[in-house]
Amino acid sequence: MQLKDNNWKLVPTPLNNKVLAATDNLIAIDETGTPTLKGINNNTPTSKIWFGITGIIIDKTKINSIAKDVMVLKEKYWQNGIYNEQRVVFHSRNIRKREGAFNPKLINYNELRNDLNKMLPSLPIQIVATLINKKEHVQKYLYPYPVYSLSLEFLIERVSYRLNRLGENAILLLESRGQREDYALLKQINSILENGSPYVSSDNFKCIKGIYFAKKRTSNRLKSYWPLEISDLISYRIYHAQTQNKGLENFNLIEKLFIDYPNYRNKGLKFFP
Repeated sequence: MQLKDNNWKLVPTPLNNKVLAATDNLIAIDETGTPTLKGINNNTPTSKIWFGITGIIIDKTKINSIAKDVMVLKEKYWQNGIYNEQRVVFHSRNIRKREGAFNPKLINYNELRNDLNKMLPSLPIQIVATLINKKEHVQKYLYPYPVYSLSLEFLIERVSYRLNRLGENAILLLESRGQREDYALLKQINSILENGSPYVSSDNFKCIKGIYFAKKRTSNRLKSYWPLEISDLISYRIYHAQTQNKGLENFNLIEKLFIDYPNYRNKGLKFFP
């Protein structure tokens, strides 16, 4: 179906059920690392030279079943999936730090980690991700391209290859960071969609039917946008394993979800330069 409302091109627009009903796929996007190139040099530690973006492709027809799986897991550890009068959000950093709802004094922490390891690879989703080595990028190019835009370009290219091959379309969902940040990101993505990339024409990006924003929790804090949570969890696993060579066992669990698996290198997972 064709989306008629193009308001999303002008202002950061919330996701709604009408939008979901008019598309084939939802792609939830998350970032890991910082996109700044300032101060990147030979002395920059490995932990700070990488920037990554991950997109989780979700077939619209699978959304309800995945939502149910996520809620069943939350309700196993927190009554109605609520802690401190708000919906529990699976945020990778909070889980690793064992903060808030993930305090081992409140829940069986190790069992939760095991349950997440079972749930993530079982989900009917696909992964597209990009990782940029900022140090090599700065050293290779006299005028290095902003890495956030470059990462998005790589991701949209690869998503579009898949969608066009299948004759499908999709909308993008990003976490809202604030009005100024959302406007800047919307402008970047619109530029890619309208102008194409150096290797892919804008015609190939017509399968992307909208750009939408959401907080991880709704305004009343009683619900959450779980696609952003899944993207966050998987994004960190990719980043941690592929740039730090750590947590490889957690990465291996989700590896089969990359598009073009098992030959996903530089397809489902793009490295640059």
